[in-house]
Amino acid sequence: MALELKLSKPGDAAPKLSLNLAKPARFTVELSWDSAHDLDTHALLATNGGSGAKVTSFDQVLSTYNAKKTNPQGVLTTNADGSFSTPEGGITHSGDARTGVNLDVDETLSIDGSKIPAGVNEIPIFVTIHAAGAANFSSVKNAGIRIKNDQGLVLGEYLLSNEFGPFNAVQMGSLLLDGSGWHYLAAGSGFNGDFNFILSHFS
Repeated sequence: MALELKLSKPGDAAPKLSLNLAKPARFTVELSWDSAHDLDTHALLATNGGSGAKVTSFDQVLSTYNAKKTNPQGVLTTNADGSFSTPEGGITHSGDARTGVNLDVDETLSIDGSKIPAGVNEIPIFVTIHAAGAANFSSVKNAGIRIKNDQGLVLGEYLLSNEFGPFNAVQMGSLLLDGSGWHYLAAGSGFNGDFNFILSHFS
């Protein structure tokens, strides 16, 4: 047992009260495109113990394919406004946009670091084209994705139509939790396959 002394003396001023002024990390992922294709954003509440990020439950999978509104077998409950969230509310999806012809930003993910479950230290973020094989990003007009912090600073951005033209799926990157908090690590990894192909590498 290590020796330890109380480092105060009679007459020392009482320590002042102080609060931790660091705010929980919050991030927004914005996906946009300008054509009739159906793009989707997805995120995983993963644990990475050094051998890659893994999920073990569908509660950890934020995807339109896992929302009860779009899939009766899904486990994620749809909110009153059409969005859906992971059970603890750490990640919320704005709702499935079937085309990209009406809005400037078609789908968003809102990530609240204060609500991420204990043990989760990586949040991989993906974009896919629904009905994999029917199209790739070069056939989608003005497809792009960006991630911002809570001050609106863009931490990462990809022009999917140009940079990932031959592919129908992209891992944008991951939010990583370490001793200093949450931060974004870009990946920019394009591939061809559906969302179950992605899950096969993370489960």
